[in-house]
Amino acid sequence: MYKWAVFFICLCVTACGHTGREHAQIIELVRQGNLTAAQQLAEKEDFYADTPSLLARYFETGTLHYLKGEYYQALQNFDKARALSEKLYTKSISKSAAAQIAGDGLAPYAGEKYELSLLRFYQSLTHYKLYEQGYYESYTVQEDDAPRVIERKDLSESEKRLHFNAARASILDWNSLLTTFTNESTDKDDFRQDMLAKTWGAEIHDIYGTSGDRQIARQLYKDAQKLLDSVYADYPSYREKHGERLKQYAADKGKDLYAPADKKENVKIVLKTGLITPKVAEKVDIRIPFAAFLFSGNKDNFVSCLSNILPGQRISFEIPTVPEPAKVGDYQVLILGKDGKKIASKQMVLTAPVSETAYREYKNKRRALIAEKSARLTTKYAAAVVSACALYDPNDAFKLLAAYAAFAASTKLIKASEYADVRYWGLLPDAVFQQSLALKKGSYNGEIRSNGKKIKTFSFTVRNSRPVLVDLNIPNR
Repeated sequence: MYKWAVFFICLCVTACGHTGREHAQIIELVRQGNLTAAQQLAEKEDFYADTPSLLARYFETGTLHYLKGEYYQALQNFDKARALSEKLYTKSISKSAAAQIAGDGLAPYAGEKYELSLLRFYQSLTHYKLYEQGYYESYTVQEDDAPRVIERKDLSESEKRLHFNAARASILDWNSLLTTFTNESTDKDDFRQDMLAKTWGAEIHDIYGTSGDRQIARQLYKDAQKLLDSVYADYPSYREKHGERLKQYAADKGKDLYAPADKKENVKIVLKTGLITPKVAEKVDIRIPFAAFLFSGNKDNFVSCLSNILPGQRISFEIPTVPEPAKVGDYQVLILGKDGKKIASKQMVLTAPVSETAYREYKNKRRALIAEKSARLTTKYAAAVVSACALYDPNDAFKLLAAYAAFAASTKLIKASEYADVRYWGLLPDAVFQQSLALKKGSYNGEIRSNGKKIKTFSFTVRNSRPVLVDLNIPNR
């Protein structure tokens, strides 16, 4: 028994997980607008390169390529993320056998449910941007210690159509994923529905344009209004004007589905602001039941041993958490003609309060995280006691000190192995907004304003009947 305990302690304290030291630096570089430096850091061989953290690497490198307009490379990473997450996602994958022994940082990072949901959003967006753009960008790959340039590839009409169809297929896959979440959920507060799946999904179905797709879009806009009164009813940003705007937006979009071609909204705006509230470590202090240490050996001897090597039964550990974010701000879009005259102005509509979703998810599962880690640590400390008390002899001062030293060493290593797993998709936006307008063929300038201040300018061209996607990212908000 004692030999087993010693082996158990050695196993549980010698493993070391990956903490992603460069992650915070990459996020800060993106906030500063230095995407090139952020990408160089993310492409280093040691950034989330351990097998359990690969999903986080795909999330972040994919998003960096996306923010730089490198849509082909972004899609390659997002597709890898989806394939890997499918392998990782089961009801029991959240904690692997290794994590149960050594700590959360060793578990395969399977992604939060809201992250897996937003992955489908990014896949759909990227496919549509490739369809609009019509080419794969040139890029460089490293082969046998020598760089090789992959030349730009212009897409044929059939190849562009494949991406157009894939933008819609990602929406169908998204719906399937959320259905899986619903079917497997055991808690009413679990993440199951995503407002963005309704509003962006409806937009894509509307763009696709068949009678059946318009019917689906119509239902999705109705579902969005229902979600606002149920799942999202307690979201701070939706309790006020953002909620009323979304209801009106969904109602207006439902009507636009059947508008005449020359009146239909043909400019689709997606605005992503800020970056998601960081996942951080929270310290928790618990009391271990004294009885947990008395499961083996001579009871009197263990009591004597414990009284000497365990002055208290309280231990502390870390769990991951997401701090409460600030309420989402207001944004307006202003459209100007080439002559600078105002053509249209609308409020942007909040369709994904991402940080609020993350905060809510961790708040809901905090109790379960504490209970799970408490149970695991109790087992580890009990094993450490068995190992240390095997050396104990109350009549031998040297053996008493040896037992104390063994337990102290094990305790230190246990604490080192049980850090909070704070891996997360850090380049997700704080919030996503949508809006659409009906504009005639021509070239336009646009502005995003907040609190009366211009915070971003952009331009676009309406060329034909096919809707234009204006995709805007402001990570420094």
